[in-house]
Amino acid sequence: MRFPFTFMGLLSIGLGAWIVGYGALHPTNDPVSATLELVPALGLVAFGGWLLYRRATRGKAA
Repeated sequence: MRFPFTFMGLLSIGLGAWIVGYGALHPTNDPVSATLELVPALGLVAFGGWLLYRRATRGKAA
């Protein structure tokens, strides 16, 4: 059975975008909590982008 890497990439990008959107709509005054919110969201988007890039360049073999 193959792992659903394409689905994981799309889900990671969607979750990261949701976190960034939530942070934009509900701003906080504390820079530490804003950083703790933004860094994992950017990590999710980067991970998802990497997975989708691998899929696009290597095809189904990735």
